[in-house]
Amino acid sequence: MTEKTAQENQALIAFWDKAFALSEADQAQERESGGEDWKELAPSEKLFQAACSLGKQKKVLDYGCGSAWASVIAAKCGCTDVTASDAAPGAAQAARLYAARYGVANRVHAVCADAGWLKSIPSETYGGLICSNVLDVIPPETAEEILRELARILSRDGSAIIGLNYYLSPEAAAARNMELADGNRLYIDGVLRLVSRTDEEWARIFSPWYTVQRLEHFAWPGETEERRRLFWLGKRE
Repeated sequence: MTEKTAQENQALIAFWDKAFALSEADQAQERESGGEDWKELAPSEKLFQAACSLGKQKKVLDYGCGSAWASVIAAKCGCTDVTASDAAPGAAQAARLYAARYGVANRVHAVCADAGWLKSIPSETYGGLICSNVLDVIPPETAEEILRELARILSRDGSAIIGLNYYLSPEAAAARNMELADGNRLYIDGVLRLVSRTDEEWARIFSPWYTVQRLEHFAWPGETEERRRLFWLGKRE
């Protein structure tokens, strides 16, 4: 890993730690809230169905879990052993809180994972994994290392679900007064926020370790076009 990549990774951990950290007041409010709204956690119906599909697996990994919405859904839909992993301490803390709020603390195990955590996991540990809005907001070198390790720890007949932001072309970025470094990297306030690649480029990146079983497009609330990507992958033999 280059020094630049290591620095960008640290900046991203600090950024997402701040984004997911909850104040004492927020934590108290969440503890007092009910957990009946778990079906509304995912930002789209397709994401909900993707996370719910992992409920049939015995062991699931939610990598880069954020607030662990996918972990909660997978657990609610039947999986009894979900690992919610994130490099940001604030996210791991939020994951524990939401697992408790939604009544699945005995099924969802939150982990604050350092750079070597994936390598410590035995091969073919997980029958299913989900990684949403992670791989295209980190340096490509880091993303490819994660993809390789995720494939290693996925069982032979396991299912991998990868959620990605929409493709932002240089022309579209310019129209929005944005500049893409190296043709595809968007930085905001010095922090990497997007590595924009087409569907075909992502399929090629996945190809050494996975086969693409299907690709769905979806939208977040307020978006009029389904441009975000949901790749369903199988482990390559």
